[in-house]
Amino acid sequence: MKKKIVLVFISLITISVGFSQSNSKQVETKIEKLIAKMTLEEKVHQLATQYPNANMRLGIPNISANECLHGIKMDQATVFPQAIAMASTWDEGLIERMGHVVAEESRAFGIHQCYTPMLAVVRDVRWGRTEESYGEDPYLVGKIGASYIKGLQGMGVQRFDENHIIATAKHFVADGEPMGGDNGAAMDISDYNLHNVHLYPFKLAIEEARVGAIMPAHHLLNGIPCHANKYIMNDILRDEFKWDGLVVSDNGDMRSLHRVFNYSPSWKDAAKKGLEAGIHQELALFQNWNEQRMFGDHLIEAVNEGSIAMDLVDNAVVHVLRAKFQMGLFDNDISKDEKFDVIKHPNNGDPEKISQHDAEMFKKALYVGIPKKNWKKTVFDKQHNDLALEVAHKAMVLLKNENQILPLSKEKYKKIAVIGPNANSMRLGGYSPDIPKYYISIYEGIKNYVGRASTVNFAEGCDFNDTTDKIDEAVALAKQSDIVILAIGGSEETCRENQDVDDLHLPENQQLLEKAIKEAGIPYVVVLLNGRPLSIEYTKENAPAIIEGWYLGQETGKAVANVLFGDVNPSGKLPISFPRNAGQAPLFYNKLETGRPRNIYKSDHTPLYSFGYGLSYTTFEIGAPKLEKSTISVNGNTTVSVSVKNTGKYEGEEVVQLYVRDLISERVRPAKELRNFKRVSLKPGETKTVTLNIGKQQLEYWNEGKWEVEPGTFKVMVGSGLENIKATNLTVE
Repeated sequence: MKKKIVLVFISLITISVGFSQSNSKQVETKIEKLIAKMTLEEKVHQLATQYPNANMRLGIPNISANECLHGIKMDQATVFPQAIAMASTWDEGLIERMGHVVAEESRAFGIHQCYTPMLAVVRDVRWGRTEESYGEDPYLVGKIGASYIKGLQGMGVQRFDENHIIATAKHFVADGEPMGGDNGAAMDISDYNLHNVHLYPFKLAIEEARVGAIMPAHHLLNGIPCHANKYIMNDILRDEFKWDGLVVSDNGDMRSLHRVFNYSPSWKDAAKKGLEAGIHQELALFQNWNEQRMFGDHLIEAVNEGSIAMDLVDNAVVHVLRAKFQMGLFDNDISKDEKFDVIKHPNNGDPEKISQHDAEMFKKALYVGIPKKNWKKTVFDKQHNDLALEVAHKAMVLLKNENQILPLSKEKYKKIAVIGPNANSMRLGGYSPDIPKYYISIYEGIKNYVGRASTVNFAEGCDFNDTTDKIDEAVALAKQSDIVILAIGGSEETCRENQDVDDLHLPENQQLLEKAIKEAGIPYVVVLLNGRPLSIEYTKENAPAIIEGWYLGQETGKAVANVLFGDVNPSGKLPISFPRNAGQAPLFYNKLETGRPRNIYKSDHTPLYSFGYGLSYTTFEIGAPKLEKSTISVNGNTTVSVSVKNTGKYEGEEVVQLYVRDLISERVRPAKELRNFKRVSLKPGETKTVTLNIGKQQLEYWNEGKWEVEPGTFKVMVGSGLENIKATNLTVE
């Protein structure tokens, strides 16, 4: 009877793999046969991730997982710009190309799955994980995330081939709006906001990129832990979105159902609730096979005593085995995975059961996988470094350029001072390799760029420990120089997971350092390296030029030098608003209208810098939008076209942004919603026409249980940012 139930269950599952229907049926038959042969202990061991899960007795391979937020987190791997910087490129094709490279390097290291991208829509920048995000807009987050997934997993015939991996969209769902900005804080969210804001990027990741795996979030959503939340995991993810991929728990969150939230009365009940919500694998870092694993002995005992049905376990095992088949792991030499088999059985004795900590400390192969013999040839491919540099170039956002001080002239500035705590330090952001392939600091990059043409000197000025005793030395160097490059901002100490703050200003000693440089009377350019928007009102008012770099990866210094001296024209746009102070948080451009606007004479409620903002060394003129059809049906499509002219003297790229507003709707919608964008490259004096599609994806919203396009008049706005747009009206019948 049990065998029949499993067979029926498997036959009902929607198969979303990259091979033919006949092959899919063969795979499902093989999975059924494997499950029929497995002991309960063998099944449960399949439910561990970043932990050995091979089975030599049955010829089941290990699947290795890791992080690849902005490159695979392995020593010597290529380090790309941090996620928030990836979003600043507003370049889907570039990020997809980056995904292909990250996947290729991952497979070279023996990694089959990565826990990325993070599709949180950030509503409160006090949150330390802002750096891992693609910003505050659901559409931009979804498009950048889907592009990265397309590259990581491959599309069409490339999907899950030997050079691609399984991407894991996280965290499901709504972790970007934590109360007080605290990581993992409980949230209460209406279905209206849940769908239109936080679920929207996941919807795009599923529809456009067919993401292979999903990871639930740490927090309570409307009073229920996400890891046991049947509404979001079953009703929405599986029934509404029609998705049936692999679900992996976040680290330790199965334990939290009992230990933290008191939602489950026991460890066994925590395992049951997780399985009922459709969790297939448990991530429990640094844990041996012990009581800290819910999908371990607790689960085995619960099944044996009858409190957890075997069908729940089989369901999870089906998804794990299917992922291994999708990745082609059964086609490899299974004997190589022998070290990943930690189950006691007659043919393998009683091997040591290893934890991730053991693997890191003693270099035993575990979740890090088995590198290919030629892994160095793949990882040290110069084209990978070139791509990292290209992403860094396009990620930088020019916030200010008073009197066109930039680009700098090598002939004019012979004595250059590079000052600041981020001038000669490695700043990569969270989830980076301990030992990157290399890192070029801003000081090194500028020295390498100018060569012997100029003198370049460095002074730290201050650090991140509130010390001020180095400021005088920095000021003395500044006074001996023609210009100062002031590299300030944040670090892994000030912004990363669980580094949440209630103050968005620069550290006080950095503020004192900048004021001292200003008072020295030497021209200075601020280069920001940081993981979240900063409240930099003094810098905005006083620095002649400001570049937001976020974290730019291994090529940081080279990329900064190329932009400072004009080899590259900056073209990035902000994916997130800059508050004037923490009191403005949460702050995002697409808030709903305020019923009682505050007194603007008492405080400036506008952001310091707006979403979508970014300057260039050249200037662009964007014409009035022209609709192909000014009236369409609710299921119809049209296009909007604008002319874009480079009216300056430098070649450059502009990001044309399309926003919509439903003028009258059943549920009030934001005054502006980003719904399309496109990069365009122009030589001085050149004009091009940019055409953007308008259809269901641009006009729909979630209302009363469904996604719909309401008839009526839509305002269509096109421009280079929120403050520079032109509008026309579209009628939907």
